[in-house]
Amino acid sequence: MAGYKVDFLPGVILPLPTYSLEVEAEVLQSPELKDHQLAEYIHYSVAMNKSTEKRSPLFVALNIDQAQFKKTRRSNKWKIDPRIDKRYQLDNDYYYDNPWDRGHMARRTTVAWGETSQEAQRAADETFYFTNSCLQHANLNQDEWLSLEDWVYKLSIDIDDKITSFSGPIYSDFDRSIKPSGRNLALVPSGFFKIICFKNKDSGMLDVRAFVIFQDEEALRDKRGRVRYNNQTYQTTVGFIESLTGLRFDHSIYEANPLVHVSDPHSPYNERVPEMFEIAKPSDILESKTKRQNLNDDVVDIFISAALLDDIASDNKNKWISLINLGSDMVDLNNWTLWDNSDNAYTIKNVKLDPGESVVIKQISPIQLSNTGDVIKLFDSAGSRIDWVNYTKRMVEKGVPVSFLQPRETLN
Repeated sequence: MAGYKVDFLPGVILPLPTYSLEVEAEVLQSPELKDHQLAEYIHYSVAMNKSTEKRSPLFVALNIDQAQFKKTRRSNKWKIDPRIDKRYQLDNDYYYDNPWDRGHMARRTTVAWGETSQEAQRAADETFYFTNSCLQHANLNQDEWLSLEDWVYKLSIDIDDKITSFSGPIYSDFDRSIKPSGRNLALVPSGFFKIICFKNKDSGMLDVRAFVIFQDEEALRDKRGRVRYNNQTYQTTVGFIESLTGLRFDHSIYEANPLVHVSDPHSPYNERVPEMFEIAKPSDILESKTKRQNLNDDVVDIFISAALLDDIASDNKNKWISLINLGSDMVDLNNWTLWDNSDNAYTIKNVKLDPGESVVIKQISPIQLSNTGDVIKLFDSAGSRIDWVNYTKRMVEKGVPVSFLQPRETLN
């Protein structure tokens, strides 16, 4: 029952990640840990970062058996793991009276499985160690990260209900920090990664999905140290996660991911590598190396500039979307389409935009833009995506357009 199993997926061996030289120097070592570096819990294992400014997992490796999920109680009693010096663990002082949640890397409900309810409850309780948590903004932890965890929990394209996942924080050169009174400073991760491995029910072969959710954007910090929280979820390549974390995953995981890391000159798609796809709902997740969306948002300079999302009448009849041409050429938008996150589409007719010109698209039915947050996508007449924007409830004010062409705080 204890610890991550490399052979959990039948017929597949998925070793734990190794480290770059830089990260290897940060791996916490202790004689009380397996192989001197793995803290083992029921169904999952953790390698810790010994940096006193991080005190978080390097990664969490988890085995999931959907067929043995059980309903369990949430204890919410977070504990210091006695096998690891408390100097290397962030306790409740770092999560008190601030917007930072104790973000589970191995989710309680996903770990809550076993042959009996008692076994599942013990497993769920073992997720409440500080070694399994990271400083995660409450709005991210309870929204985008939770949505991704729900997708994993309900995954239906696996052949045998067995899943392996790797999760952990991402740090950058300009991380935000937190310093409770009388305690040492701790860095806040700039984002989080998750890699999901399973055997596909159609092919019977190893399949992989990789994701990154960024928690801040260093480029938009101003002189007062403000950080914009970005709630976009990206499906990406394993290689990109390796470049962000310094972890090195097994080659089979790298190859089984449908997104590409290296340019293919013979590809019919306009690929930017490593590939990153915005994910707003489960159906956006790319499942095939050959079925992908062509992205022209770096080629065609037409942008969704603004939208009226909450009109005075509180219905959709007065809502509108504005587009602008920031390129140097005239662009014909005839038969381009605007989409909402529920895949409702509006077809644009008889619109041409000269350089610097904008247009307001009115009466956008059947598009239904929610006042509580949504996604707007723009596609050209050939089906290539030209722009993609998102907004949250906090950005919507009755009668006031939301602008998408300026830095905006989406989670604060």
